[in-house]
Amino acid sequence: MEIVILLLLILKWQILAMRYESKEDIHDLRVALNDQFIIAASNVQKTYIIHSISNIISNSSCIINNPYRELNIHGISILTMNQNNLVSFVQLAENITSMSTIISQITLNLTKCNNTLKRRKSFHHTIVWDNERQEHMFLKIDPQQKFAYVFADSFILSYDLLNNQIDQINRTNSIIFGNSYGSFTPYAFDLKNDWAAVAGFHIIQNNSRSKQCVYIFGLQPLRVINVSSIGLNDMQEFDRISFNHDYDMSLAINPSGTTLAIGEVQLNRVTIAHIDGNEQVRFISNFIQMSEFDVWNGFGRSVVWLEDDETLAILVLKSSNQNSSQSEIQVYKNVDRNRSPGSIIPSFIIPNNQQTLDGIHQWTSSLKQTFRHIRIHSNNILIQLSNGHIVYIPSANAGFCSRKLVSNDARNFHVLQPKPCVSGTYKNISGPGPCTICPSGTKNNGIRPSIQCQPCKTTAFCPLGASGEVNLTDFRSHIQTFSYPDTPNIDDYDDLLLLNFFPTNLKLSCLVLTPLFWTIVATVLCLLMWFIMFFIKRRRLTSIDSYRQRVKSFFKHNDLIGEGERWIGGLASVVIFAIIIYSTIFAYFYLHSYPLETREAVNKKCDNNQRNSKFDNALQLPLPEPDGTYWKIFDMLNKQPFTMTVHLINTRAQCNDITVARNRHTGAPLSIVEKNCTLSTNNVSGSFSFDLPSHTSSVRIDINGPHFIGALRLCLYGKSNVINEDFIVHRLRELDICTLFYTNNQTIGLSTAFVVRLIKVINVTRPLARDDKTFYDGIWAPFITYMDTLSDELYFAEKGEYLRYESKETNLDIQFAEEIYFVQNNQSPIIRRGALFFHTILFSFSLIEIVAMIFLLYKLWFRPIHQHILPSRHDLVVNEFRTSQMQISPNLSPHLLQSHKPRTLHTNDDELEHQNVHNWRRTKNSTRRPIALRIEERWDNPLTVSVDVSFNHLSSQHSSV
Repeated sequence: MEIVILLLLILKWQILAMRYESKEDIHDLRVALNDQFIIAASNVQKTYIIHSISNIISNSSCIINNPYRELNIHGISILTMNQNNLVSFVQLAENITSMSTIISQITLNLTKCNNTLKRRKSFHHTIVWDNERQEHMFLKIDPQQKFAYVFADSFILSYDLLNNQIDQINRTNSIIFGNSYGSFTPYAFDLKNDWAAVAGFHIIQNNSRSKQCVYIFGLQPLRVINVSSIGLNDMQEFDRISFNHDYDMSLAINPSGTTLAIGEVQLNRVTIAHIDGNEQVRFISNFIQMSEFDVWNGFGRSVVWLEDDETLAILVLKSSNQNSSQSEIQVYKNVDRNRSPGSIIPSFIIPNNQQTLDGIHQWTSSLKQTFRHIRIHSNNILIQLSNGHIVYIPSANAGFCSRKLVSNDARNFHVLQPKPCVSGTYKNISGPGPCTICPSGTKNNGIRPSIQCQPCKTTAFCPLGASGEVNLTDFRSHIQTFSYPDTPNIDDYDDLLLLNFFPTNLKLSCLVLTPLFWTIVATVLCLLMWFIMFFIKRRRLTSIDSYRQRVKSFFKHNDLIGEGERWIGGLASVVIFAIIIYSTIFAYFYLHSYPLETREAVNKKCDNNQRNSKFDNALQLPLPEPDGTYWKIFDMLNKQPFTMTVHLINTRAQCNDITVARNRHTGAPLSIVEKNCTLSTNNVSGSFSFDLPSHTSSVRIDINGPHFIGALRLCLYGKSNVINEDFIVHRLRELDICTLFYTNNQTIGLSTAFVVRLIKVINVTRPLARDDKTFYDGIWAPFITYMDTLSDELYFAEKGEYLRYESKETNLDIQFAEEIYFVQNNQSPIIRRGALFFHTILFSFSLIEIVAMIFLLYKLWFRPIHQHILPSRHDLVVNEFRTSQMQISPNLSPHLLQSHKPRTLHTNDDELEHQNVHNWRRTKNSTRRPIALRIEERWDNPLTVSVDVSFNHLSSQHSSV
C-alpha cells in the first residue's frame, strides 16, 4: 500500500512539474511584429519591450512597465499607425484573480517610453468572458484591422476595434461533427479576410475521448463551415487537457488562402491541407503528411508561410543537425499538392553556417538553445527562444545575407544584420535565408554583394563554391619512395657488351648513340678511303701518288689484323678502334650507374634502363638480430619528429578560423599549437603546420565558418640524420611528401577522415669497391588515404542540399598508424671496378682476334679458290709479256739480251708497284732508261699497248748498240 501511494505521489509530482514547466514556457513571453515594430510582453517581468524596425540596426528599444500586474497575457497583435512615435496593439489577457478574459487596446507614445504611463490615456480594457478560466486562448486581427477574433476553450468572438466593443460571441460546446454533438478545444488558429481555420480537438462521448480536427469558420457572421478529421485514431481526454507542450499544435494559412499547414507535435508531423470551394463553402480536398521519427523531435512546433504561397517554414524543437542549438527552422519551397511526401525536403535551415546564433548568452555552457515559437511578417522571421530572448532575422536584398549577429543582452534582443554573401556563394532573390553555393566553373571572393557568380578561366581550378581561380599545378603530390626494379634478365657484363651493339630504340637521336651506327660510319669512311686510293692508282695521278704511298704506310703501321703487312688491314683496324672506343665509354657509364638512388641508367633517354645493379627485396618483421645490424637505423626512424602541413585550396578560411587538437581515448582533446599559417596573395588558399606528438597520434582539425574547401593537400616532413661507423653508414633520410585530394566539381566533405599509414623502408647498398662502406638508408613511406568518401555529393543528393549549409565548421580527422612490418631493399653491383676493366680489355682483344681470323680464313681458303676460278689480270699481262719477249729474243745478240735481261716478275702486287716507283725515281734524273723499267711500268696498261711500246724501245736500243 505504501509503495502504491509513493508511486502515485511521484506520478502526481511529474504531472505538476510538467504543468508548471509548460506554463512557464507558454505563458511567459508573447511576441508580435509588423512592418514598424516588434513588441514583446513579459508575464514574469510585467513589462513591454518595444523595438522600432526602422532603427533596429542601431539596437534601439523602449521598455515600459505594465501597471496591470494581475493580467496574464495570452496574445498580442500590433495595429498599423500613421505616426512613427505611436504604437498601438491589441492584447488578450486573463485576470488571474477574477478568472475573467479581457481584451485591451493599448496605445503608447514612444517619446515618453521612460515615463510612467497614465492608464486612462494608454489602456482600454473590455471584459469579454467572466468567471471561467480558459486554458487555450488565441487572438488574431483581420487584414483590414476592423475586428479582432478570439478562439478559446469555451467561446469564440469577434471584437469591434473601431468601437471597442464585442461584435459577436458564441459558445463552442454544441458543434456537430459526424453524427454527434460536442465541443472543441483550440490549439492553433489563423485567419484570412472572411474565414478562419482552427486546429484542435473535438471532444465526444461525454468528454471521454477527443479527435484531432480542423475547423473552417466563417467570420461574418461567426459560423462553422466545415470540420475535417486530421488523424484516424482517437486520443484520450486526459492527454488533451495537459499543459505539456509535446501535445501542442500549430496552424498557418498561405498568403493566397489555398493551403493550410498544420503542425502536430505529439505525432512529429506536419500536414499540408489544400482548400477548395468558394466564399460560401470551403472544404479540405486532400492531405499531404510530412513526418520524421528518427532524426527530429517536436517537428511542427510552429509553422509559418513566407510571402511565397509555396514556401513554408517549420520549427523543429529538437534536431540532430545542429551543434550549438537543439532547435532549427526548416524552410521548404515548392510545397504543392502535386508532390509526394518523400520529395518534400528543406531548401535551407536556420541556424546554418552563415547564420549562427553562437553569440547568444545561455544559462549554462552545457545547455543548447531551444526555440519555442516563430513569427513572420513580410518575410522577416522572429524567433522566440526558451530563455526569453528574441532573435530577429530581416529579409535581406539580393546579394546579401542576414548573418552578422548584433546582441543587446540587456533587452534580450538579437538581430542578424545583412552583409554581402560569403565567398563562394551568391543570392539572386531577397529573403531571410542564406546565400547559395556558386556552381562549378564560377567564383565569388565575398568582398562585394554577389547576385551571380563570376565565370572562371577554363584552365583554372574552380570547383563548387570557388572563392577564386587556383592553378592546381602549384599543389602537386610528390613522394620520395619508389619500388625497387627487378634484377635484369641479363646480368652478365659480357652479354651486355654484345647486346648493346644492336639498337633497341629506332629514333634517330638514339641510333646515333649506338655502336652499330659508328661501326657503319667507320666502315663507310674506310670504303671511301679505299676508293680514293684505288682511283689514284688507276688514273696514275703521279702528282699525288707520293701522298698515296704515305697513307698506305700509315695504315700498314696501324694494321692490327695482318700485323703491319697490309694497308687494307689498317682500314679494318679503324672499325675495330671505333667499336673498342664505344665499348670503353659504355663500360665507364655502366660502372658509374651504381647505385640506383644517385645515378642514372645508361642511355636513360633512349629507354635503356641498363644499370650496374641487381636487387632483391622482401617484407620483414622487426625480429631481434644477434648482430644488431638494423637496431641503429630502427632507433633513428622511431625518434624522427614529424611536422604536418595542411594546404587549404580555394577557400577564404583565415588563420584564426583554424583549430587543431589531439584526440585522446579518454578525456577531452588536447589543443595543438599551429604555426607558419600563411595565406596566398589572392587570399583564396592558405596553409598551416603543426608538430605531431607521436607517430601514432590522432589529430582533429576544425575550420570554423561558412567556408567551402575546393581541395586539400596534406604534407609530412621529417629532418634527416647521419651516423658514421667504421664499415657502415646509417643514414636517416629527410621525409618530405605531399598528397593532393580533390573531387572534380565538388567540395571537400564537411567531415572527412584520413588515415596515414607509416611503413619503414630500409635500403641496404653494398659497396662498389672492397674498401667502400655499406650504407643503411632508412626512410618512412607514408600512404595517406581518405576513408569512406572525400565529397558529400551523394549524401546531399539523397538527404537534401540544405545539409551543405548546416554545419558551421569543416572537420578533418587524421589518424596516424605504424605498420608492424618493414620493407628491406638490397642493392649490389653486377660487376665491380677491377672485373669490369679486365672484361672490357678481354672483349677488345677478342674482337681483334675475331677480325684477324676472318682475314686469315680469306687468305688461306677463299683467295686461292678465287684465283683458281678467275685468273687475275696480272697473270694475263705476265703471260702476254713472256710471249712477246720470246718473239723479240731471236733478233737480239746474246750480249744485248744478257745486258738488257728483264727483271723477274713479282707475284706480289704491292712489291711490284713499290719497285716500279723506285725505278722511276732513280731514272728520273738519268738519261738512261733500262728496258726492264719500261716493261714493268707498262704492265698496268692494256696488253697490246705494252707489247708494242716495249718492242719499239728494244729496237731503238738495239740499233744504237
